[in-house]
Amino acid sequence: MKSGIAVALMAALASMTQSRAADLRVPTAPAPQPAVAAFPNWAGPYIGAQAGYISGRSETSFPGASEFHFVDPKGFSGGLSAGYSMQWGRFVGGLEGDLSFVDARATINTGFAPDPSIAQLQSTIDWNSHWRARVGYAFDRTLLFVAGGLALAGVDNKAIDNGTGAVAAWSDTRIGWTLGGGVEYRIAPQASVRLEYLYDNYGASTLAAQTIGATTFPSRESKLDSHTLRAGVHWHF
Repeated sequence: MKSGIAVALMAALASMTQSRAADLRVPTAPAPQPAVAAFPNWAGPYIGAQAGYISGRSETSFPGASEFHFVDPKGFSGGLSAGYSMQWGRFVGGLEGDLSFVDARATINTGFAPDPSIAQLQSTIDWNSHWRARVGYAFDRTLLFVAGGLALAGVDNKAIDNGTGAVAAWSDTRIGWTLGGGVEYRIAPQASVRLEYLYDNYGASTLAAQTIGATTFPSRESKLDSHTLRAGVHWHF
């Protein structure tokens, strides 16, 4: 009888000891959850630089005549840009300006046989600038956008008479419009790279007649537009 009571007491004591040990266990920490990446914020000011290739179409025609010539300047374009963006959810809008040095030129022969180079036309774009509104849609680190507004360009046109050595030159600032679009990608919290296309149209301008020595260059009409493909890098504040 006594041995039975002793066995029961030992069993109860062992059960209580196991319960106390379970209560003293250190709770296991929950597994860490993966951090959710925040979308970049495109709002705020930014500055940057861009470079690319410009292809122009310059058409020279003569009033009252069927004669016309294409003198298409092509070359390098590079400069600086700055802007300010606002953001509403995934939609981004803002204003941007840029100024670029341009080295785009072309010369064609317009003289008659046997020496076509006796007369030449030359067209040059020295610089351009854009003042644009920009709207876009952002997802992940990417911003797709379109932009349009005012375009300006410094343009030189020349008519060359190699027979007499006379050169008529017309230099002016063309004003027109621009439209384009591209993609921008955030490579760091404050840095992005961009690839974009721009179409600029400067309309027509009348180049007045000039008399250089004994050579008279008649008035003419000059039309100009251009296509630019450029890449850029921007720093966001």
